[in-house]
Parts: sequence; structure tokens; C-alpha cells
Amino acid sequence: MNTTAHHDLDIDYVRSCFPCFSEPLASKTAFFENAGGTYVVGPVLDRLFKFYQSNKVQPYYPSDIAHAAGEQMDAGRKAMDDLFGMPEGTITLGPSTTQNINTLALACTAIVDSKSEIIVTEQDHEANIGAWERLCQRTGAKLRLWEVDEVTGELELAKLESMLNSSVKIVCMTHSSNIIGSINPIEEVIELCRSNGTRVLIDGVSFVPHQWPNLSIFQPDAYCFSTYKTYATHLGVMYTARDFAEELDPQCHYFNTEYPEKRFDGAGPDHAAIAALAGLAEYFEQSHLHHFGTGRLSLKKKAIQLSGLMHKHESNLCEVLLEGITDLPLRIIGRDSMKWREANISLISEKHSPQQLCESLARNNIAAGYGNFYAIRLLNKLGLMEKEEGVLRISFAHYNTREEVMRVVTALQDLH
Repeated sequence: MNTTAHHDLDIDYVRSCFPCFSEPLASKTAFFENAGGTYVVGPVLDRLFKFYQSNKVQPYYPSDIAHAAGEQMDAGRKAMDDLFGMPEGTITLGPSTTQNINTLALACTAIVDSKSEIIVTEQDHEANIGAWERLCQRTGAKLRLWEVDEVTGELELAKLESMLNSSVKIVCMTHSSNIIGSINPIEEVIELCRSNGTRVLIDGVSFVPHQWPNLSIFQPDAYCFSTYKTYATHLGVMYTARDFAEELDPQCHYFNTEYPEKRFDGAGPDHAAIAALAGLAEYFEQSHLHHFGTGRLSLKKKAIQLSGLMHKHESNLCEVLLEGITDLPLRIIGRDSMKWREANISLISEKHSPQQLCESLARNNIAAGYGNFYAIRLLNKLGLMEKEEGVLRISFAHYNTREEVMRVVTALQDLH
């Protein structure tokens, strides 16, 4: 092992891996709407461009050009298998996480009937609620809501425990909220549900951009996230445990049921987007080598180790933001420290609407977002949708810098 490994994230190296920072708009912008979608890393762009330029054809036919296309797509699929460290065939690539969850809900018709119950949380993105609500409407099953605390927005494990019974077939929940940023205790949820014979589906869309998940430890029945929020192309990735998948109705063409990776693929996403995912693996490999030196680790372990540096960097930056605005007439939604939360801050002001805050930041070349972020039920519970404007959201990625954070702090201070 190389003993000159970096103990902190090398932000100059990281930013050199993202071509956008050499572009006029991105170079002048402090980008803090990463929860809506991150910038794309260079190796992903290289592979996307190569596919479209060199072999944008129907893959897997005998011709050299079709064979090359198929090889690149296979490399993209293998990259996701290796990054998760999961067996081949357990990963589905779809056009988005919303679509993957919809497809999975349809597949669950096989295990849900009018006597069944499904639990969703009040903290979730609507994609994690609506799909199961529609399944219940089709099957006559009962949809039950795991409510949040009306002040903190947090989920209490004791509430779930009191809701579980022999009729509960599925619990679907977020790993971390896209509004309050809190990290939910999914290991405890999974253990509790497993003892009840209940399947657990985890939405990791807001978690994975900050910490790469170790599914071998969590052992969920299904886990979803979006690659366009992890520096890659616009795809949804869904892991489904084999024993769970075997219980469900296939959602593919009948002649594709023998291929596990196609079992829940109803249409098939863009070929080039799949091929480009190999660039995400390349980024983790290269960045791990830069920060830790050589070492015999699996790609999954490299991704987890590297994301530890990313998470530390983001958390330190987010602390700077929280400290810088602590005396302002702002309400932080959720925890006001980085303990058990991600670098994803939603807030409201006593003086300005979320839209006004966002527009003012934009005039300072700071990109943030405002609105409900598809978590309307949560915001309604917290009393934050009276004017239907929601919250201002400042969400971090590991390529953000301290200078950018201070620009946000200064802009918010000047406004208040």
C-alpha cells in the first residue's frame, strides 16, 4: 500500500475530474442544487460521447460495430454490479428511480392482496408513496402511513414497531430525507421487519450521493438510487434480492424472463447511458488510487472508502454554512448540526419567500433550488406549504469548496 495516501479529500484533484469547471457558466457558479442532479464526471462523458460517436447502433449483433456497442453496455452493467458488490443479475437499470419503483410496485401484485397492508412514510418523496398507493387501489390492500413528528419531521422507530403485524407485506422508506436530510436507521428497520416477515424497500436517492451504501451489511430486499445524482447519466439503479425477485411478477417481455437483469426492465433505457456508467467505476478507481494509493480492494470497498472522504468533506463544508447562518432569522428544517444528517439543508426565512431567496442567490451566481421537491406530504405536516412555495434547499456535492460555501453565507447574511 502506498503510504503517501491523502487523509482528506483533494478538492483540486476532484474538480479537475469534472470538465464542466472549465466551462464559463459552471466556472462562475457556486452549484448547490446537487440533490436535483450533479455535474457529470469526465470518464462518464468520455464513454457517453464515444458510444454516440463510434457505435450508436442496436447492440449485440455479429457485426463489429454492434459487438463493440454490446461490449460497452456490458461494461456499464458490470460497473454497477462491482460498485455494489452484488451478484450478477440483481441490478436493474431503468430510466429513473421513480420508474423503477413503479415497476417494482406492479411486480408486487404477486404478493399483495386485499388482506395485505403496505407501510410508507410521511417523510418520503412522492415516488415512494404514490406507486404503493396505486397498488393498494388495484388490489384492495390497505396503505398505512408511518407519520413523522410534526415539529422535527423525524421518523420514530417505535411507531413502526407498533404498526407491524402479520398482514404487513411491505415497508417502503427513504434512507435519508430529501428535505430534512436525516439519516434513517434502516438497519434497525430491516431487522425489525425481517422478524415480522415483511419486505423492506429502501430509496437511497438522497443518501448515495453522500455515502456509498454497503448493501451486504444493510441487506435490504430492494434498494434504489439515481446515477444522475452521482455524477453520471440519467438512470435509475435498483438492486433486488434474489429471493424477493423470485416471488414477484416479471415486468419484462415474456422471452426475457430468463435474464435476471431484465426481469423488472419494462422497456430498456438509453444504451449510451448504460455504457457510460463504466466511467463512474473508472472515476472511483482513479480517485481511490489518487487518495489511497495502490491496494488490493474490491471496487465496492474502494467506493465506500472514498465516499468516506467525500462525506467528511461535505459535512465539514455544511458545518461552515450552519455556523455562518446560525444568528440569522432562518429556520433550518431538521437537525441544526451534521450529526446523523447529510449535507442537504432546507430552510425558510422570516423575511423572504423561498423563491425570493433562490432568486437572490442566483443574482450572486449561486445555484440552489426551492419548492416542495416532491415531498408535499412532509411539508404539509410541518406547516410549510401554506403559500405552496415550500423551502429553499442548499444541497452539497464533494466538488463544492469552502469559498463557494462562504459565498452562500455572505449572500444570506446580506439578505438578512
